[in-house]
Amino acid sequence: MSAQYDQIGEKVADWDVLPVRSEYIEGHTFFKALGSVEERNVLDLACGDGLYTRQLKARGANRVVGVDISEEMIGGARRYEEAQRLGIEYHVSDVADMAPLGVFDCVTAVYLLHYANSPEHLLRMCRNIHAHVKPGGRFVTYSFNPGFSAKGPNSTRYGITMLDFPESPREGQAISAELHTKTPFTIHFSYWSRATYEQALREAGFRQLTWMSPECSPEGIARYGRAFWQDYLDNPHAVALRCER
Repeated sequence: MSAQYDQIGEKVADWDVLPVRSEYIEGHTFFKALGSVEERNVLDLACGDGLYTRQLKARGANRVVGVDISEEMIGGARRYEEAQRLGIEYHVSDVADMAPLGVFDCVTAVYLLHYANSPEHLLRMCRNIHAHVKPGGRFVTYSFNPGFSAKGPNSTRYGITMLDFPESPREGQAISAELHTKTPFTIHFSYWSRATYEQALREAGFRQLTWMSPECSPEGIARYGRAFWQDYLDNPHAVALRCER
Protein backbone atom coordinates (compact mmCIF):
# COMPACT_ATOMS: atom_id res chain seq x y z
CA MET A 1 0.00 0.00 0.00
CA SER A 2 2.85 2.39 0.80
CA ALA A 3 4.27 2.09 -2.70
CA GLN A 4 1.00 2.75 -4.52
CA TYR A 5 0.23 5.91 -2.55
CA ASP A 6 3.82 7.12 -2.82
CA GLN A 7 3.32 6.91 -6.60
CA ILE A 8 -0.13 8.54 -6.53
CA GLY A 9 1.35 11.54 -4.72
CA GLU A 10 -0.43 14.84 -5.27
CA LYS A 11 -3.10 13.24 -7.47
CA VAL A 12 -4.92 12.39 -4.25
CA ALA A 13 -5.80 16.07 -3.79
CA ASP A 14 -8.04 15.85 -6.90
CA TRP A 15 -9.73 12.79 -5.37
CA ASP A 16 -10.85 14.90 -2.42
CA VAL A 17 -13.24 16.93 -4.60
CA LEU A 18 -14.96 14.07 -6.47
CA PRO A 19 -18.74 13.92 -5.88
CA VAL A 20 -18.54 10.67 -3.90
CA ARG A 21 -15.59 11.89 -1.80
CA SER A 22 -17.10 15.28 -1.02
CA GLU A 23 -18.88 16.47 2.08
CA TYR A 24 -22.14 15.53 0.33
CA ILE A 25 -21.70 11.76 0.77
CA GLU A 26 -18.51 10.47 2.36
CA GLY A 27 -17.75 13.36 4.70
CA HIS A 28 -21.40 13.74 5.70
CA THR A 29 -21.76 10.03 6.53
CA PHE A 30 -18.38 9.73 8.23
CA PHE A 31 -18.92 12.65 10.60
CA LYS A 32 -22.47 11.55 11.35
CA ALA A 33 -21.12 8.13 12.40
CA LEU A 34 -18.33 9.74 14.41
CA GLY A 35 -20.36 12.28 16.37
CA SER A 36 -18.90 15.25 18.20
CA VAL A 37 -15.12 15.43 18.66
CA GLU A 38 -15.12 18.73 20.51
CA GLU A 39 -12.42 18.75 23.22
CA ARG A 40 -11.61 15.10 22.38
CA ASN A 41 -8.26 13.55 21.53
CA VAL A 42 -8.42 11.91 18.10
CA LEU A 43 -6.08 9.56 16.23
CA ASP A 44 -6.68 9.61 12.47
CA LEU A 45 -5.30 6.52 10.74
CA ALA A 46 -4.71 6.23 6.98
CA CYS A 47 -4.83 10.02 7.09
CA GLY A 48 -3.32 10.54 3.64
CA ASP A 49 -2.51 14.19 3.09
CA GLY A 50 -4.61 15.16 6.11
CA LEU A 51 -7.98 15.95 4.53
CA TYR A 52 -10.05 14.64 7.46
CA THR A 53 -7.29 15.20 10.03
CA ARG A 54 -7.58 18.94 9.51
CA GLN A 55 -11.37 18.77 9.60
CA LEU A 56 -11.21 16.97 12.96
CA LYS A 57 -9.18 19.86 14.33
CA ALA A 58 -11.57 22.39 12.81
CA ARG A 59 -14.46 20.62 14.56
CA GLY A 60 -12.92 21.32 17.94
CA ALA A 61 -10.79 18.27 18.67
CA ASN A 62 -8.03 18.83 21.20
CA ARG A 63 -5.01 16.65 20.40
CA VAL A 64 -5.09 15.36 16.81
CA VAL A 65 -2.57 12.86 15.46
CA GLY A 66 -2.43 11.60 11.87
CA VAL A 67 -0.78 8.34 10.76
CA ASP A 68 -0.24 6.99 7.26
CA ILE A 69 1.95 4.26 5.78
CA SER A 70 2.99 6.50 2.86
CA GLU A 71 5.86 8.91 3.38
CA GLU A 72 4.65 10.85 0.31
CA MET A 73 1.18 11.33 1.84
CA ILE A 74 2.58 12.38 5.22
CA GLY A 75 4.95 14.76 3.43
CA GLY A 76 1.92 16.46 1.88
CA ALA A 77 0.13 16.61 5.24
CA ARG A 78 3.16 18.18 6.88
CA ARG A 79 3.39 20.78 4.13
CA TYR A 80 -0.21 21.77 4.88
CA GLU A 81 0.72 21.99 8.56
CA GLU A 82 3.73 24.18 7.83
CA ALA A 83 1.59 26.53 5.74
CA GLN A 84 -1.11 26.80 8.41
CA ARG A 85 -0.16 25.68 11.88
CA LEU A 86 -2.98 23.73 13.50
CA GLY A 87 -0.93 21.76 16.00
CA ILE A 88 -1.44 18.37 14.32
CA GLU A 89 1.19 15.63 14.70
CA TYR A 90 1.91 13.31 11.78
CA HIS A 91 3.68 9.93 11.76
CA VAL A 92 4.60 7.36 9.09
CA SER A 93 3.66 3.80 10.04
CA ASP A 94 1.81 0.63 9.08
CA VAL A 95 -1.08 0.58 11.55
CA ALA A 96 -0.42 -3.11 12.25
CA ASP A 97 3.07 -2.24 13.53
CA MET A 98 2.40 1.25 14.90
CA ALA A 99 4.28 2.23 18.06
CA PRO A 100 2.15 3.46 20.99
CA LEU A 101 1.01 7.05 20.50
CA GLY A 102 -1.22 7.35 23.57
CA VAL A 103 -4.84 6.58 24.35
CA PHE A 104 -7.53 8.51 22.46
CA ASP A 105 -11.22 9.26 22.87
CA CYS A 106 -11.73 8.46 19.19
CA VAL A 107 -9.75 6.67 16.53
CA THR A 108 -10.77 7.21 12.91
CA ALA A 109 -9.76 5.60 9.63
CA VAL A 110 -11.11 6.52 6.22
CA TYR A 111 -10.01 3.76 3.80
CA LEU A 112 -7.75 1.54 5.89
CA LEU A 113 -9.03 -1.94 6.76
CA HIS A 114 -9.46 -3.12 3.17
CA TYR A 115 -5.70 -2.69 2.69
CA ALA A 116 -5.01 -5.60 5.03
CA ASN A 117 -3.20 -8.25 3.00
CA SER A 118 -4.32 -11.22 5.12
CA PRO A 119 -6.71 -12.01 8.00
CA GLU A 120 -3.68 -11.97 10.33
CA HIS A 121 -2.67 -8.50 9.10
CA LEU A 122 -6.25 -7.29 9.59
CA LEU A 123 -6.31 -8.65 13.15
CA ARG A 124 -3.00 -6.96 13.97
CA MET A 125 -4.42 -3.69 12.67
CA CYS A 126 -7.56 -4.06 14.78
CA ARG A 127 -5.64 -5.00 17.93
CA ASN A 128 -3.39 -1.97 17.60
CA ILE A 129 -6.37 0.28 16.94
CA HIS A 130 -8.13 -1.10 20.03
CA ALA A 131 -5.01 -0.46 22.13
CA HIS A 132 -5.22 3.25 21.20
CA VAL A 133 -8.91 3.66 22.13
CA LYS A 134 -9.67 4.51 25.74
CA PRO A 135 -12.35 2.47 27.59
CA GLY A 136 -15.72 3.82 26.52
CA GLY A 137 -14.19 5.35 23.40
CA ARG A 138 -14.93 4.57 19.77
CA PHE A 139 -13.33 3.62 16.50
CA VAL A 140 -15.06 4.88 13.34
CA THR A 141 -13.97 3.75 9.92
CA TYR A 142 -15.11 4.24 6.35
CA SER A 143 -14.18 1.26 4.22
CA PHE A 144 -14.98 -0.69 1.08
CA ASN A 145 -18.53 -2.00 1.14
CA PRO A 146 -18.51 -5.82 1.53
CA GLY A 147 -22.00 -5.84 0.02
CA PHE A 148 -21.07 -4.02 -3.18
CA SER A 149 -22.73 -5.71 -6.15
CA ALA A 150 -21.24 -6.21 -9.60
CA LYS A 151 -24.80 -6.23 -10.91
CA GLY A 152 -25.71 -2.91 -9.35
CA PRO A 153 -25.21 0.61 -10.70
CA ASN A 154 -21.54 1.55 -11.10
CA SER A 155 -21.72 4.96 -12.69
CA THR A 156 -18.63 7.02 -13.47
CA ARG A 157 -20.50 10.26 -12.70
CA TYR A 158 -19.70 9.87 -8.98
CA GLY A 159 -15.98 9.82 -9.67
CA ILE A 160 -15.16 6.16 -9.00
CA THR A 161 -15.58 2.92 -10.96
CA MET A 162 -14.96 -0.59 -9.66
CA LEU A 163 -12.92 -2.43 -12.31
CA ASP A 164 -13.95 -5.98 -13.32
CA PHE A 165 -15.58 -6.55 -9.95
CA PRO A 166 -16.51 -10.25 -9.54
CA GLU A 167 -20.09 -11.34 -8.88
CA SER A 168 -18.90 -13.53 -5.97
CA PRO A 169 -15.62 -12.13 -4.63
CA ARG A 170 -13.37 -14.41 -2.58
CA GLU A 171 -11.88 -13.52 0.79
CA GLY A 172 -8.68 -11.58 0.20
CA GLN A 173 -9.27 -11.24 -3.55
CA ALA A 174 -7.47 -8.32 -5.18
CA ILE A 175 -9.86 -5.51 -6.12
CA SER A 176 -9.19 -2.41 -8.23
CA ALA A 177 -11.00 0.90 -8.54
CA GLU A 178 -10.40 3.79 -10.93
CA LEU A 179 -10.65 7.36 -9.66
CA HIS A 180 -11.81 9.79 -12.33
CA THR A 181 -9.72 12.80 -11.35
CA LYS A 182 -8.05 15.30 -13.69
CA THR A 183 -5.27 12.72 -13.94
CA PRO A 184 -7.09 9.39 -13.39
CA PHE A 185 -5.42 6.77 -11.25
CA THR A 186 -6.19 3.28 -9.98
CA ILE A 187 -6.04 1.96 -6.44
CA HIS A 188 -5.73 -1.69 -5.41
CA PHE A 189 -6.92 -3.34 -2.21
CA SER A 190 -8.33 -6.60 -0.84
CA TYR A 191 -11.90 -7.84 -0.53
CA TRP A 192 -12.94 -8.93 2.96
CA SER A 193 -16.45 -9.95 3.92
CA ARG A 194 -18.47 -8.29 6.64
CA ALA A 195 -18.01 -11.42 8.77
CA THR A 196 -14.21 -11.22 8.44
CA TYR A 197 -14.17 -7.57 9.51
CA GLU A 198 -16.45 -8.27 12.44
CA GLN A 199 -14.47 -11.29 13.60
CA ALA A 200 -11.21 -9.32 13.63
CA LEU A 201 -12.74 -6.33 15.40
CA ARG A 202 -14.47 -8.46 18.06
CA GLU A 203 -11.35 -10.55 18.62
CA ALA A 204 -9.42 -7.31 19.08
CA GLY A 205 -11.84 -6.34 21.85
CA PHE A 206 -14.48 -4.08 20.31
CA ARG A 207 -17.98 -4.89 21.52
CA GLN A 208 -20.78 -3.03 19.71
CA LEU A 209 -20.39 -2.76 15.92
CA THR A 210 -22.78 -0.62 13.88
CA TRP A 211 -22.69 -0.54 10.06
CA MET A 212 -24.02 2.64 8.43
CA SER A 213 -24.88 3.04 4.75
CA PRO A 214 -23.93 6.33 3.10
CA GLU A 215 -26.39 9.19 3.18
CA CYS A 216 -26.49 12.35 1.10
CA SER A 217 -26.44 15.67 2.91
CA PRO A 218 -29.21 18.22 2.38
CA GLU A 219 -26.62 20.41 0.62
CA GLY A 220 -25.83 17.61 -1.84
CA ILE A 221 -29.50 17.08 -2.61
CA ALA A 222 -30.04 20.81 -3.04
CA ARG A 223 -27.11 21.09 -5.45
CA TYR A 224 -27.63 17.99 -7.61
CA GLY A 225 -31.13 16.73 -6.83
CA ARG A 226 -32.08 13.48 -5.10
CA ALA A 227 -32.27 11.49 -8.36
CA PHE A 228 -28.61 12.22 -9.17
CA TRP A 229 -27.41 10.30 -6.10
CA GLN A 230 -29.82 7.36 -6.14
CA ASP A 231 -27.72 4.91 -8.17
CA TYR A 232 -24.80 5.41 -5.81
CA LEU A 233 -26.90 5.14 -2.65
CA ASP A 234 -28.41 1.90 -3.99
CA ASN A 235 -24.94 0.35 -4.45
CA PRO A 236 -22.27 2.37 -2.61
CA HIS A 237 -18.61 1.45 -2.96
CA ALA A 238 -17.95 2.20 0.74
CA VAL A 239 -19.79 2.23 4.07
CA ALA A 240 -19.17 3.50 7.60
CA LEU A 241 -18.61 1.28 10.63
CA ARG A 242 -18.73 2.49 14.24
CA CYS A 243 -17.07 0.30 16.87
CA GLU A 244 -17.49 0.87 20.61
CA ARG A 245 -14.91 -0.23 23.14
